[in-house]
Amino acid sequence: MRRILTVTVLAAMLWSGYWAITARGLQTGIAAWVETRRAEGWAADYADMQVTGFPLRFQTMLRDLMLADPETGLAWSAPVFRIEAEAYRPNRVRAIWPEVQQLATPDETIAIGAERMEAQIALRPGPALEAQDAAFALDQVSLASSLGWEASLARGALTATAVDGRENAHRIGFAAEEVRLPARLVALVDRAGILPGLFEHLRIDAVLGFDAPWDRRAIEERRPQITRIELTRLDAKWGDLELSAAGVLDVDAAGLPTGMLTVRATNWRDMVAIARASGRLPGGLADRLEEALGLIAGLSGRPETLDVPLRLAAGQTWLGPVPLGPVPDFTIR
Repeated sequence: MRRILTVTVLAAMLWSGYWAITARGLQTGIAAWVETRRAEGWAADYADMQVTGFPLRFQTMLRDLMLADPETGLAWSAPVFRIEAEAYRPNRVRAIWPEVQQLATPDETIAIGAERMEAQIALRPGPALEAQDAAFALDQVSLASSLGWEASLARGALTATAVDGRENAHRIGFAAEEVRLPARLVALVDRAGILPGLFEHLRIDAVLGFDAPWDRRAIEERRPQITRIELTRLDAKWGDLELSAAGVLDVDAAGLPTGMLTVRATNWRDMVAIARASGRLPGGLADRLEEALGLIAGLSGRPETLDVPLRLAAGQTWLGPVPLGPVPDFTIR
């Protein structure tokens, strides 16, 4: 009995020592990281840091945290930010954002509100802290800009998993429900007044290739940039418009994609009406395009559903010889 008690006491002492040393290391490491950012010209500060959770967890809380990157002009601040990990598995981290926070760019300041904003991240062992997989959860997120626009999201989820055997490639899943876009953006896109203000859902499954790993250098130095998009599914519903797409795109150093997408559009005539009203398609060209697309849709036996290939090249999106508008810029700031 005495031997068991001795072993138990020794084990408790060793575990207590491990927890204390690790907790101290967390505090020292975060403080050193902040000091290094300051030396590089960042604005970086926090009012207080505490590590609690003994004996089973490490719960790190930073109060009045502020980070500003002079190179990109981005600044983020929050009254509190929490990082949690189980003591026996410290490479699996849970990050919890507060209900209110603020993001500033050179052009505007955005107040962010959220009932829930958190992430579960598994890090590869090593000093680089490379992300192996991650899962983000969002509930009742709101954005309010100093420029006067507002947006919101009822629910959202993002997952990212490293693809075995492919360097810097991640399998991405994203889902969002009840997205309310800024009114001025909706008005800009839809001058015909066809679309509602609420975007019902958006779902994306894809494999993204990057030019660098997502590790601590992604914050300290530069964000990894997308080099390839293998889109297996895009499914969106906005009012009566339904859109799905799949395809493969290569992305150049300027963030511009080239490649082919196969798109299925339901109630596609409304999309032509939107493009016509926005001025992207002159009236005569819109008439000819609608007539041609009507013939294509009619061949399928579903006149309101259109299956077409879109070509992205030279900074434009093309339907055959007709330019539909500029390609998106996939640069990550």
